[in-house]
Amino acid sequence: MKTMNREKAENLFYEIKNMQFSIQNLAGCVQNPDFVNEENAQENYKYFYNSYKDITRKLNKLKNDIYKLHNEITEIK
Repeated sequence: MKTMNREKAENLFYEIKNMQFSIQNLAGCVQNPDFVNEENAQENYKYFYNSYKDITRKLNKLKNDIYKLHNEITEIK
């Protein structure tokens, strides 16, 4: 019986855990509304948007990598 590649699974596990940290950091863009003002609002949003784009790119890669990992065992339709 085939089983999942342990090393690949472990690497993906830690990538997911790192994503969890990245997503939690997004909350900092809205956590302290008293500190966001006319001077730093654009920079604050830019940080959020760039982080969001990076996270979605990494999530798409994770989706594909996890599909491949499982597809090595059995063909998923």
